[in-house]
Amino acid sequence: MNPIKSSKIVLLQAQGKEVGKYLSHGNGQVFLQNGIQGLGEVFILEELSNGRVALKCISREEGLYLSHAFDKLWLQNGIQGEGEEWILKVHSPNKVSFDCCGKEVGKTLSHAFDKMWLQEGYQGEGELWELLD
Repeated sequence: MNPIKSSKIVLLQAQGKEVGKYLSHGNGQVFLQNGIQGLGEVFILEELSNGRVALKCISREEGLYLSHAFDKLWLQNGIQGEGEEWILKVHSPNKVSFDCCGKEVGKTLSHAFDKMWLQEGYQGEGELWELLD
């Protein structure tokens, strides 16, 4: 496991057709939330020493991380391996995407079609997020 180099509190707003919706965690699940409803839309973006990032939940899901392990999007207890590590790609100021590492390499965190899933590569605004800190 790679030690944390730095961290900051962030919100991730979907872009494109889902603008105004946010990446959210609640009741042990990952979903898109209309607007900011509370701490479920807040993540800690951890920069890892290997140049990758991890997205840590706060509030009731404290200690859980956004995971793409086993080719699904879910919350994992801690960083267990590459399934909780992401490659942050900056597209323009505050506009980013998240590529998977490990066995899911080539897939990107997507909110396209108003659902949370892993897309085969970056296709466009359905995989674009505004990073608000």
